[in-house]
Amino acid sequence: MKNLTQSRLRPVSPFSLLCVRFFCAGWGCRALRNLWISNLRILGLILAAFIATTTANSEETEPSWANSVTTGKGAGKFPPTPNLHLTYRFGWSGITAAEADVRLVNKDGTTKTTTSGGTTGFARTLFKCDIDHECVSQRESLIPIHIAQDEKYANQTVHTTIEFNAKTVTSLREVTPSKDPPKPKTLEFYPVYSLETTLLWLRSQPLTDGEKEVMVVYANNAGYLATIKVVGRERIHIGQTDRNAIKVEFNFKTIDSHLNLKTYKRFKSGRGWLSDDEYRLPLRVEADIFIGYVFAEIETSDVGM
Repeated sequence: MKNLTQSRLRPVSPFSLLCVRFFCAGWGCRALRNLWISNLRILGLILAAFIATTTANSEETEPSWANSVTTGKGAGKFPPTPNLHLTYRFGWSGITAAEADVRLVNKDGTTKTTTSGGTTGFARTLFKCDIDHECVSQRESLIPIHIAQDEKYANQTVHTTIEFNAKTVTSLREVTPSKDPPKPKTLEFYPVYSLETTLLWLRSQPLTDGEKEVMVVYANNAGYLATIKVVGRERIHIGQTDRNAIKVEFNFKTIDSHLNLKTYKRFKSGRGWLSDDEYRLPLRVEADIFIGYVFAEIETSDVGM
């Protein structure tokens, strides 16, 4: 390409100009106009090809926000999570509406987290929902490998699978009944974390006051850019006791298929508390959303099961 460009753009000699004048005089103005139109069309095609090539090359580069991601440093040195059995209650504006059972098991270099739960009490009479969720991740790097989730509603079931590799994340959400066949979604970025491994990666870090972590998270069927900031240490009332806790604040932005960031309109802000001890268990999470605020709070914990 370099030699071709140089040969076509060599300086024009006086002899060449004379030949052009002779050519124009013999062909007439109309022919000259047609020649200019033809040349302009060719030039337009060249420019279009150049723009298309430039656009393709720009799509292969990382997005502008990629430099803000902090997960390139890898997992921290805080001791890894032991086997756990936790139970949580979920609610809206202080009213309990659901319960969940969470188990974390480390085996053969992997960590498997399983969650099962659903709506309870009066909330279940209004909205029936049962969820079974499983995530398998690499224990050392805390990178997720595979997720399978089943959601059961009164008149519908949803099966979601998410596959993580060193280049992309691919998810498939199958809704039954549905008139349209499921379509896979792909996010081309690395590393990407699940909700569970986001928490595991976060707790592995020093978590000094003011520390900020930025990471890409994939949940259900979409990617998000999460910004998490350590606010400080405080006491929080959980159940019947007060606990020492590390408070964090977090926010999300949606990542579309072209790796562009968009405001996540349903989510306003969030905060969470981890136990300030050798386990750093998630004690409570609150999120301000478009209908008020929702929460999850630990009820029981069995460490080293």
